[in-house]
Amino acid sequence: MVQITRVAACLIAVSAAAAVPTRAEPPPRPVRVQTVRFQPGQQSVTYAGTVQARVQANLGFRVPGKVIARLVDVGDHVTAGQVLARLDPTDARLAVEADIQAVRAADAEAVNARAEFQRYQRLGRFSPAYIASEYDRRQAAADGAEAHLAQAQRQLALARDQLAYTQLQADADGVITDLKLEPGQVVAAGQTVITLAHTAETEVALDVPENRLPDIRAADGIEIRLWSQPGRALPGWVREIGALADPMSRTFAVKVTILGKAPGLGMTASVRFSHDGGRRIARLAASAVVSVNGVPSVWVLDQATHRATAHPVTIAAWLGDGEVAIAGGVPEGAQVVTAGASQLDAAMPVTAWAGAIR
Repeated sequence: MVQITRVAACLIAVSAAAAVPTRAEPPPRPVRVQTVRFQPGQQSVTYAGTVQARVQANLGFRVPGKVIARLVDVGDHVTAGQVLARLDPTDARLAVEADIQAVRAADAEAVNARAEFQRYQRLGRFSPAYIASEYDRRQAAADGAEAHLAQAQRQLALARDQLAYTQLQADADGVITDLKLEPGQVVAAGQTVITLAHTAETEVALDVPENRLPDIRAADGIEIRLWSQPGRALPGWVREIGALADPMSRTFAVKVTILGKAPGLGMTASVRFSHDGGRRIARLAASAVVSVNGVPSVWVLDQATHRATAHPVTIAAWLGDGEVAIAGGVPEGAQVVTAGASQLDAAMPVTAWAGAIR
């Protein structure tokens, strides 16, 4: 009887265990993948900078005076020779008129002195009225009058220049970037009143750390992209690398001349410097790289097992535009997860999916 009871209890336990449903495996998680393709690659670095004019001229009047007109504002585009501001020309005009009268007087004096000398010269050396000392005196008077006339003419030319200097003109095509004058203000000769950025040649100003200067010097390809025009790429060349580091940031100033049609001054631009790195790289979506135990890694999908395995990778460069270059860590042709990688683990079933990833 006891034996029968035990057998019955075992049968009940087995039946109860069989009645508990088994836990089903979750469906594979859809992920987007990218095939790894290695190719001879270039190393590159990208820095952000600001578009500026290579030449920024500080303009000022060449004569002192009172400002009577300011004809431009900050941001105005001007052409070479365009009048930017004017001083009161009254005094300069009076000086010109006075010098005109001085030239006329000197001219009359020179004509008279030359005529007297020529009359005395016609007397001849054998005339009883001829005196050698008088001849020399009249010749000296004629020469002096001619010199006085030439001096008066030069003084008139100088006065006319002074009158012209009461107008401040642009020395080149450019953009007004700063103004330091208003009508009624009295300015000194040579005082900076307007800053003009020449637009004939523009460049991107960058700050580069010391350890990246070799990449800048070795660059055989430079690509400039404007943040306001992401689809537009411009070529350039390194015009200048600063000799001394900035005392605060410890970075070096690098200036890259923009080739082609110049963009607007003050725009933000990114400059990519690239050169042959001597190794093969694969370009992947930047979203494929995740941190696994603090190490940059990618998840490689095994189509047979529907499982992903984390592979540590060597980052060659962050390329910008959502891409990264890796130099190793995964085999050629591997399927790397590019969307959904941050939510994976080794035990999770996954499957490649071409649709939208939620």
